[in-house]
Amino acid sequence: MRNKMVIVSMILGLFVFLTANLFAQDVFTRMAEIPMPEADLNNGGCGNMVSGVDLDGDGALEIYLVNDNWNDGPSELIPRIYKLEKSGGDWQMVWHAVPDIPFQNTWPPLAVADLDKDGKQELIWGVINFTGTTNPNPPRVLVYECKGDGSDVLGVDDGSGGYKPNASWTIAPDNDVNLRPTRWIIADPDNDGTNEIIFSDRTGTTGGYFFGVMSVSDIPDNGDGSETWTLETSGKDHVLLTGIENKWDVAAMGSNFYFFCEIEIAKLSWDGSAWNYTSLSPLAAGASFISSQVLDLDGDDKLETICGIYDWGDDSKKGIYLLQEEGDTLKATELVNTVKYWPSGTRGIVGGAHGDIDQDGKMDFVFGSRASTPNAGIFRLEYQGGDITSPASYEFSIIDSLYREADGIWSVINLANVDDDPHLEVLYASSSSIGDMFGQSTPPIVILDLVSTAVEQQKSAQPADYALSQNYPNPFNPNTAISYSVPTSTHVTLKIYNVMGKEIKTLVNETRSAGIHSVTWDGTNNAGQKVTSGIYFYSLKADNFTDTKQMILMK
Repeated sequence: MRNKMVIVSMILGLFVFLTANLFAQDVFTRMAEIPMPEADLNNGGCGNMVSGVDLDGDGALEIYLVNDNWNDGPSELIPRIYKLEKSGGDWQMVWHAVPDIPFQNTWPPLAVADLDKDGKQELIWGVINFTGTTNPNPPRVLVYECKGDGSDVLGVDDGSGGYKPNASWTIAPDNDVNLRPTRWIIADPDNDGTNEIIFSDRTGTTGGYFFGVMSVSDIPDNGDGSETWTLETSGKDHVLLTGIENKWDVAAMGSNFYFFCEIEIAKLSWDGSAWNYTSLSPLAAGASFISSQVLDLDGDDKLETICGIYDWGDDSKKGIYLLQEEGDTLKATELVNTVKYWPSGTRGIVGGAHGDIDQDGKMDFVFGSRASTPNAGIFRLEYQGGDITSPASYEFSIIDSLYREADGIWSVINLANVDDDPHLEVLYASSSSIGDMFGQSTPPIVILDLVSTAVEQQKSAQPADYALSQNYPNPFNPNTAISYSVPTSTHVTLKIYNVMGKEIKTLVNETRSAGIHSVTWDGTNNAGQKVTSGIYFYSLKADNFTDTKQMILMK
């Protein structure tokens, strides 16, 4: 009885929520913050970014940025584009342009490609204009081409110290059309040798474009307007569902393109001679918002899409999903449920990128967030191998958060190698202002660096003492891992208790060798029955060492 009371006292004394901290977890640090150029003018944040490239071929890494309109202020309504180049460890602005367009909107697409295949790379920027009396049919596509001579300049010198695009297009033939691309992909789905721009359109009104496929004949060096643009198809060519259909994202899977909104998934397919539209049921959790990532994850020569859900659906199903083509439809499998990060139910994951961050052969997916708890959550999902439809094949974590205590739409996500180590860095920024906290309203571009991996920590760990680490993930559902270390071979017990001090589960009761060990609890008791949601405690005993920690099971 006395032992039981000691345990209860120990547990009640620890009745404070502890932040999850996995022993031997990959560790990221903020290695740098790059101020948004002309931050006083661009207080709407960063609209989009391309990083870690060398388009001019001079051996120096580059970051390309465009601003964003969030506050409808006079200065941020004016679109601006910037080129930063790394020199001596610092990022310097070496080129910028201000197109002759008076208005822009939020979340502009930005891509790099060689549309005319002349060997010179281009920036393809969707300014996402909204119309006004001064410009009833403004350009919505701007193309700035590299000179190809190693210079920092893109576009065409306008003779007054500025640069105009090599090519531009309005897309819509009529005035006062609500046409605002949110994302585009450069591909050649019809195999005609011409790169097409496939875009999702945040139209917002019935009878709009919703999506489109466009191409251009040439990107003239002198920007004389001699190119020919073609809108090969759009939602106006097909009978779409009625109602508001903001297409927030597009995923390209071979010759099939999927455009996401809260009403449907619009499937656009090239059959060899024509474009065909099919209306598919929307994702139950809502819509993907500029977060979809397409790749062949398991090497079976079939493309899959990994995406995060933003909003406008069943909030209890908010999370990260695997999408697979199955017949004429898309099969959605929940990999991680993220509803606990949005207790209010509004907003969700926005923006994303993928790559092998730690070069371990396992693909990483990084997502941004809006209105998350904690704020500015940057999420990482790492595929561990095995069945791609099993949530157990993935590891999920928050790699950064709380850049600011409130505000921000952390939607701009890149993965690129921008330093001297072999790892990829995570670059992220907000596409909105973040208030005046700390005297800064325009958020910078934050660079996260992987300073050590779980493997590196485990290899270097020589436990000099006993230790019990915090379980991970925490809160969890349905499984969580508990790591501990012992400096010598000894008998170890590791048990789970409820808040009343009653033993729920014995995880370890045997002799363990010196080193780091890990065990998984699946949320069951000693009888194999699932326990209820709530707070639990786990206690490690080895020789004269005892330690107890708290965890939360959340269903």
